[in-house]
Amino acid sequence: MGAWTDLDANYPPGALTPATALVVALAHFAGAAHDADAAVALLPGLGYTPDLRERVARYLHEVPLDAFLAEARTLLSARQKLVIALHLLDAHLAAGAPTQGTALLQHLLSGIGVDPAELAAHQATLALKNDLTRFPQ
Repeated sequence: MGAWTDLDANYPPGALTPATALVVALAHFAGAAHDADAAVALLPGLGYTPDLRERVARYLHEVPLDAFLAEARTLLSARQKLVIALHLLDAHLAAGAPTQGTALLQHLLSGIGVDPAELAAHQATLALKNDLTRFPQ
């Protein structure tokens, strides 16, 4: 469990938050960077709020991808980076690991500062999770 200050985080209006970083990273990967509502809908369990939508819209429309990644890299804890990386890798594997998405995936992962060795330990599990061929009819 994190510090109590993690639970009481108060971010200035329009600033990047960990939840915003998660949605924005997934939106860039999913090609939903033009639509904040579609981006927020990628994670229905996160809790849609007007504040989150406004922050996501700002980072999708006003902040270049590399500037977003640099800011996220300094904001996020190692565990938060891993969660984002797992969501990105899962989305990539669920799409069949298309070659055209690999470069963007690598750019996002390195941009937020994820250690590839740490992520590699989870890749086999996520690949198994997405292998629906194991359920023939």
